[in-house]
Order: sequence, then C-alpha cells, then structure tokens
Amino acid sequence: MFKKFFTAILIFTLLIGLFLVGFSDSYKLSLEARMKYFMGDYKEARILAKEAFDLDPYNKMAFSILAQSKISARLLDYIEDSKRYLKKIEELSEKGDFSEADRIKIKFYCEIMIGKYKKLSPTVMTDKELYENSTKAYLEFKKIHEELFPAKN
Repeated sequence: MFKKFFTAILIFTLLIGLFLVGFSDSYKLSLEARMKYFMGDYKEARILAKEAFDLDPYNKMAFSILAQSKISARLLDYIEDSKRYLKKIEELSEKGDFSEADRIKIKFYCEIMIGKYKKLSPTVMTDKELYENSTKAYLEFKKIHEELFPAKN
C-alpha cells in the first residue's frame, strides 16, 4: 500500500514539474541559460537568466545561474583586461629608452590588476580553468610589480 501511494505521489510530482517546465517561459529560459553557462557563454547566460528571473522571481535556477554567470563574466573580463595590460607593459619594456614615467605606468597597471583580483569572488560552481587563468594573470602582475618595485624593509 505504501509503495503504491509513494509511487503515485512521485509520478504526480514529476508531472507537475514537467508541466511547469514545459509551459513556463521562465523555466524554458533558465534551462537555456544553464546550457549557455555550461558551454562557456557567460554573458548570454546572464541575459537569459535575467529574463527568466524577471518573468518569475521565484525561479531558483534562474537566480543561481544569474549570480554564477555574473561571477564568471567578471573573471572573464579580468582575464581580457590582463591580456591588454600585459601587452601594454610588454610594449613599454621593449622601448629603447625606458623612462621613469614608463615605470610609473607599469606600476599603475600592476596595482589596478592586483586590486581587481582581490575583489573577485569565485565559488565552487565557477569554472576551474577560468579561475586558474585569472590566478595566473594575477601572479604575473604581482611578479612584475615585485621585480620593478621591491618592498623596502
């Protein structure tokens, strides 16, 4: 008797879930956002999750994907910024006449990127490769900063 009752409740719950997902635009969008997120398209995932969350603020999947995609997009932006700044540093260091103004620019670039890294807050759900790449960039800026501007004792 208990098995039949439990099975009936389980089937009923699954049908309700399928009905909600099948007919709710919010859940359709959040599933699409989830797929985009796991494919690495964090910006598109954030847009879709935001639409889903706007349609249904009780959609927990949309909320979690929205939060997670914001974090991943910040990490991605950090990596892109680091590439741009490292290229500028390389251009400055390859010049024949390396001036004090160039050293100050490099110091400024390094301090910006070191400060930005400290504000990043990855979670357990964050793509490990994305986090590792941002950490590598951070360590590169830290190394450059320590080489050009050693700490005074």
